[in-house]
Amino acid sequence: MRLTLAEVLEATGGRVTGGSGQVEIASYHTDSRDVLPGGLFFALRGTALDGHDFCAESAARGASAVVCERDVDAGEAALIRVGDCWRALYDLADHVLRKVSPLVVGITGSNGKTSTKELTAAVLGVRHRVLKTDGNRNTETGLPLTLLQLEPTHTAAVLEMGMQGPGEIARLARLARPRVGIVTMVGSVHLERFASATDLALAKGELVAALPPDGLAVLHAQNAWTGLLRRLSAAPVTTFGLGSGDLRGECYRPLPEGGSALTACGVPVRLRLDGRHQAANALAALAAGRFAGVPLADGAAALASVRVPGRMEPVAAPGGYVVLDDAYNASPESMLAAFEVLAERPRSGRLLALLGEMRELGPVAAEAHRAVGRRAGELFDRVAVLDAGHGRLLAEASGAELVPDRGAATNWVRDVARPGDVVLVKASHGLALQTVVRDLVGKREARTDVGSSGGLAT
Repeated sequence: MRLTLAEVLEATGGRVTGGSGQVEIASYHTDSRDVLPGGLFFALRGTALDGHDFCAESAARGASAVVCERDVDAGEAALIRVGDCWRALYDLADHVLRKVSPLVVGITGSNGKTSTKELTAAVLGVRHRVLKTDGNRNTETGLPLTLLQLEPTHTAAVLEMGMQGPGEIARLARLARPRVGIVTMVGSVHLERFASATDLALAKGELVAALPPDGLAVLHAQNAWTGLLRRLSAAPVTTFGLGSGDLRGECYRPLPEGGSALTACGVPVRLRLDGRHQAANALAALAAGRFAGVPLADGAAALASVRVPGRMEPVAAPGGYVVLDDAYNASPESMLAAFEVLAERPRSGRLLALLGEMRELGPVAAEAHRAVGRRAGELFDRVAVLDAGHGRLLAEASGAELVPDRGAATNWVRDVARPGDVVLVKASHGLALQTVVRDLVGKREARTDVGSSGGLAT
């Protein structure tokens, strides 16, 4: 969305205190390294960094204007003084959202948010021009920046909403004002940050609690917390699931060439994604699409081409084996779902796994690692586990080999894997096993470090 300086000032309540006042804003940034010519930089204060320290860098990169709480050196860029840069970011995103007024679909859950976002965007794309969350921009900074990408021609926005503590999804929902809310499932991720599993479920439920009466809550029929979430919603509820739910998937089967097939209320659905969990995510997407006016058959056809990088993504390695890149993150639920995908697949070579600990599980961490380890020991021909945190428990339960660091993990795969083998790589994001995948297959590593502006991802 291109905005004039006057629009920015009106939306944020700011005033120009320096630089050139005649500008048009072409892009929006909280990380000084990402600033583009003509962009607007928000000098956010983070827990470790202060964006005001990076205003000069932003101006040097071509920023047209800088939103700040005090006068700073920003070269020729216009200085927009506000009382609170965070509030200004949210106010400007709200201004753009009201200007475009798309149908907003919010998505949260312990697992499957990104896959469901991609599937839902594809379904809604049958009848709408859709803006969707890019990458992992599902945070307190990422979501407003996503809304600032809206253009007048967008008629729908599919927004992923992440959280690490109570109240965070409520804050994102107050800004985004979703009319449809999808909760993929409530599991054990982030449990260490909550007093109880119920409190965790209530935090995920902040999305459905924010829905208007004319909206729709889309909930997993087979999740233990669906009854609680249903009671939080003022909007009608539709449920989805394999073998149960209002939008019921049946006749699920994995396909020999990869992917899966099922029927949704009798309509054939074919997916490039593997696993029952992805089939359930597809059903959630179809439910949202049906609310948005997309016939089930049309939505099902749109699902056939969807791929989700970094989620059980097969990549050929020079050694003749295949690396299944699922290193983005891990929880007990997603670990076991990945294992079951492999258990369903026909295979000619061996199954190998390079695994690591699952973080933020709180009181269930020890038993969760043992349970995942036991299943890994049953399924895989050989397993290695990164020696960090609860990794030792996982290794003990699976009979795995411990590797001390990522370099040793890479060497383990190269030494053990043979042509025709399949190697699953999966752990919590903090272990950075994506670097192992990169080294094994020559894949470029995505940048995951913290922005120098103080706009910190959580």
